[in-house]
Amino acid sequence: DICNISGVDKVASQSVFIGGRPSPADYRKYKIKTVEGSDDFKCMEEVIRRRLTRASEEDDKFNYLPDLIVIDGGKGQLSSAYSVMKELGYDIAMVSLAEREEEIFTPFSPDPIVLTRDNYALRLMQRVRDEAHRFAVTYHRKLRSKRYFSELDEVEGIGPKRRKILLKAFENFEGIKEASVETLSAIEGIDSKTAHNVYDYFHKKDDK
Repeated sequence: DICNISGVDKVASQSVFIGGRPSPADYRKYKIKTVEGSDDFKCMEEVIRRRLTRASEEDDKFNYLPDLIVIDGGKGQLSSAYSVMKELGYDIAMVSLAEREEEIFTPFSPDPIVLTRDNYALRLMQRVRDEAHRFAVTYHRKLRSKRYFSELDEVEGIGPKRRKILLKAFENFEGIKEASVETLSAIEGIDSKTAHNVYDYFHKKDDK
């Protein structure tokens, strides 16, 4: 699964099921390194390339190859992943699962496979996909939080204590960025000078 917001903090995840059960010790997360902007196809290519390259290098953590690779997405994501796999000399069974209609795509047919919602095979693939999605979102949020923390640390007058106050006072980081000086200075523990510093930092940054 690929996770990002407008191409920022792009990450990917790999969940692993063995014998129909999740194997969290084998899960892997990836920070996308080579893709500019929001391009799920290129992100998928990078992740498959990195995963299989590590296997070809006999990395113990990646040396165990799956019987089936399930890609989160439709025909485009599958095509990107499949082409990289073949380029690297592997021939692993691969399908993709498109979330909207839960259609299963295969590399050699333009038409999807549609299973009934109570089909065990479909339900298993949904669990694999959902676990990958959960793992990717968790990692994405962690990276985003670290970036937000570092941004706040650049504001004059904001240390660990005031950073904690601000993050507690607003539902999300965007709330801090968009808050007026009056709103910020009304928060207990944030004086007028610090409120101005926070406001100026984010608004001057947006004006550049």
